[in-house]
Amino acid sequence: MEPILVSQTSHQGGARLLLCGLGALLSLFVFTALFASQFNLLLALAYIAATMAVFLGIAKLAEPRHFLKCDEQGVHYYHRYGSWLLPWNSFIYCAVPQLEQQDLSFIGFKVTDYDAVLQPLRLRLAVRLMTEQRPLFISAVKQGCATGQCASELLAEKDKFATAKHNYTGIKAVFGQRMQRLAVASDFDLFVPSSLTADQTTALCQEINRARLQIIQNTAT
Repeated sequence: MEPILVSQTSHQGGARLLLCGLGALLSLFVFTALFASQFNLLLALAYIAATMAVFLGIAKLAEPRHFLKCDEQGVHYYHRYGSWLLPWNSFIYCAVPQLEQQDLSFIGFKVTDYDAVLQPLRLRLAVRLMTEQRPLFISAVKQGCATGQCASELLAEKDKFATAKHNYTGIKAVFGQRMQRLAVASDFDLFVPSSLTADQTTALCQEINRARLQIIQNTAT
């Protein structure tokens, strides 16, 4: 199959922002050295703004140019802290998940093989994903409670998690539990944030599902 590469908007504008910030800092240094009689509040705020522009530009450039790639192996997700691979035969479909009947800015995957995710998962990436997606996790758990009073019980995390083939402890165990609880609340186990529009995300999910079916059918024959 022809690889599918999906760019993310968060990477865009990083170089321009970095250059603008550096240019502003240089201008401020020159102005301070030649013309400023004293370092006042306005000048301090200008330095802070220029410095923030530099750091934001660096942060944008650190983001992967593509956040998703689909090839013969499966779906690759790229994050600044690492990546994971979801093989085609380890999930059934993907779609735009909903909470309280509203589309989320995520792509949700219905995973059938947790081991395919957990076995190669880097701990650093797992921690980062759980931190970034904690609001999503809390909202999904609350939606799964009829009265809203069971959220505290479901948010309690244990350091052991088992599949049919493997036992997990620590961070991977917590990640596996979250996948399981997200699936109960939203019908999706694994989530990828999307900066695309709602229509673009829906079209991407349809393209991924078609590619999966094609790969599965070709493998079967």
